[in-house]
Formats: sequence, C-alpha cells, structure tokens
Amino acid sequence: MVGIGMAMILTGVFAAVLHWRKKLFEARWFHWWCLALTPAGFIAVLAGWFVTEVGRQPYIVYGVLLTADAASPVSGVQVGLSLLAFVIVYLVVFGAGVYYIGRLILKGPGEKTQDAYGTHGVEKPPIVTDLVSESGGEHV
Repeated sequence: MVGIGMAMILTGVFAAVLHWRKKLFEARWFHWWCLALTPAGFIAVLAGWFVTEVGRQPYIVYGVLLTADAASPVSGVQVGLSLLAFVIVYLVVFGAGVYYIGRLILKGPGEKTQDAYGTHGVEKPPIVTDLVSESGGEHV
C-alpha cells in the first residue's frame, strides 16, 4: 500500500506546482489523474485497518496466551447482527453520498461567473463610503 500513499503525496505536490504556475484548472491530465485516484483514500484507510488488525494477532502473548483464550465471549449471532447493522448504515451513507454527487455531476458546472484565481472582475475593492455617497445616503 506504499504505492497508494506515494501516489497521494505526488498528487499534492503536482497540485501545488500546477497552482503555483497558474495551470491547475487547465491541466486536463491532472484532472483525469485525480479522478482515477478518487478511491485511494478509502483503500488507504481499509489497508491501514487491515494491517493493524493482522499485526495485533501474534502479540497477544506469544507462547503464553493463545488467541482462542483471548477471544471475547460473544456469540456468532451477536457478531452477525452487529455486522449487518454496520453494512446497512454504511450502505445508506454511501448511497446518499453517491446520489448527491451524481446530482451535482448531472447539474454540471453552470456558467463561469468568476475567474478561477479570485479576481472576480473588480479592479479594487469598493469602499463603503464611496458606495454610500454614490447612492445619495449620508446617514451611515
């Protein structure tokens, strides 16, 4: 899983370089790369959890305490119901997320009303007193 972590770090470095060069929003290859890297965070979390749990197993007390003796006295039905509850909750949350993101994708970006780097078409920020004097108000 070192490859996924390295890919995520390189993505951040490339994003910083592209942003510095003012090419972040024009680099189509980078957009496709980020799209392909979408599941990387989820995979990294699962891999970390898996490695932690597998790595914990041999260290119960090697040669003194067996794994079978250290297991919790929980029935298979209780474990199954707990797993089913987790699966249902995660399916609902994941389904809602997919639905929401799908709606955003179908909506599309709309028209471009602002420059990507924040100039917003304003030469300089307006001063409140200038706005008041233009509108004729003197009571501010």
